[in-house]
Amino acid sequence: MGKWKFPTLFSDSGFQYGDYDPGQAAAIAIGCLHIYMKTGDERAGTWARRILDDLRVNRRDQDYGGYMSDRHYGWLNALVLQTFGLGVSGVPGQSYRFPAIPEDKAHFDALISWIMARAGDEKPNVLNSDLIPFTFSEAGDMWSYAPNYLAMAQMGSLEAVVLMLGGALEHGKIQGDWDWFNRLLAFMVRDNLVVLSPAQIRTVTAACDQAGAANLVRLRYADYDQDSSKYFEARDQAAIDNWGEQALDLDFRYGSTVIMEDPGLARLLCTRLLQRLAPPLEAAEVETWLEGVRIELGDTVAVSSDFHGWDREEFTVLGKNLDLGRRRVQLKLSRTMDCADSWAVAAAGSAFDAWAIDLNSSWDDHWDSRAYVY
Repeated sequence: MGKWKFPTLFSDSGFQYGDYDPGQAAAIAIGCLHIYMKTGDERAGTWARRILDDLRVNRRDQDYGGYMSDRHYGWLNALVLQTFGLGVSGVPGQSYRFPAIPEDKAHFDALISWIMARAGDEKPNVLNSDLIPFTFSEAGDMWSYAPNYLAMAQMGSLEAVVLMLGGALEHGKIQGDWDWFNRLLAFMVRDNLVVLSPAQIRTVTAACDQAGAANLVRLRYADYDQDSSKYFEARDQAAIDNWGEQALDLDFRYGSTVIMEDPGLARLLCTRLLQRLAPPLEAAEVETWLEGVRIELGDTVAVSSDFHGWDREEFTVLGKNLDLGRRRVQLKLSRTMDCADSWAVAAAGSAFDAWAIDLNSSWDDHWDSRAYVY
């Protein structure tokens, strides 16, 4: 089987070629696979097949195993793992299924076994004992780029983690084992959850915010001005009947800042945006003491309030006001409203439900801001 070299750089002087890099070849194959699965383009399928066969037959390191350029980089092996996994498992919603062969699945399984067998904190290894990829597998530090930077043997890189996460995703899809994927994801994504107990909250007010809600999404795209069929809409008819039309218009026609030509993408954008905007938002203002200083915009706050029937209910922080004079922090919170019945209805309740009260409380200074009905 022949060996190919792909351009590594594109410039005014033309294509530039460097040493063969299996990671680059795998990235090209991933692109070809996605093109084939979406459009059925035979050229993309042919080149994906050629690169997969070449990687499997010709490019594997016969001494240590896996794949290498000048070193056995984590990102490089992750891309090869992704390529074979994608060829075998495909993607949700694909229009064409890539004709994988049994050897593709066998090679994917062998590569997973090779990676997992080389997990440990002592080099050479592909992963550390927590299954986080090293930057490279070799035992020594990498001085090649000194004095600009030095890659130590025990270092990892976010590039390797992100790409290995893609390989772990394919492993989960094929084998049904999601432990490795969940480990890598938990390592990358920190859950900024702040818990506020009733003792940490001075006041809470809550309301229904319908300002940004929409029950009709209309999208015009491509050459709509000449062809009125380039239009799609998604509607929540029950909400329109109850509350009236609240429309959102999107313009992706030719001449707009962003254009769209694919009717499938127009349909997907409309339906998903309607799902996102149809439910009203529940807005809350929480006043706490200086323990709220470290809370940041975008954090998730779990609020508990016996009066509201909230037990660690999660909201997103949209605003924050710090008053050092009063030693107070006011948080503006929001979440999608749960419209389940909770007030004076003929339905079974629980200890955490809020109950309708028709008498003012003379001892509660904040009664007006506490009582609400939706």
